[in-house]
Amino acid sequence: MTLENDLKRALRRQAPPSGFAGRVMQRIHSQSVVAGEKPKRPVWWRAAAASVTLAVLLGGYATHRVVEHRRGERAKEQVLTAMRIAGEKVRYAQQEVRGIGTAE
Repeated sequence: MTLENDLKRALRRQAPPSGFAGRVMQRIHSQSVVAGEKPKRPVWWRAAAASVTLAVLLGGYATHRVVEHRRGERAKEQVLTAMRIAGEKVRYAQQEVRGIGTAE
């Protein structure tokens, strides 16, 4: 059970070193001063980049939908053509069968 003892020893409560709270408060204050500075890049640049990205994505999606619609229309035309040809073949076969039955 050495692992358990090592964990207990590593995770036991300890008092912070002297001056810890002061150093934390000093760092918080120094970071808030840095955070208060103006960003180096203008904010509108990010908005413009986001707008361009959104426009590209939406344009790509719209193009994809148009391409898929055209493919669907083409497939529909091919199915209708195949059905018309099959119907003609069936009609021809029926005529031939009727012709055989009446010739006897």
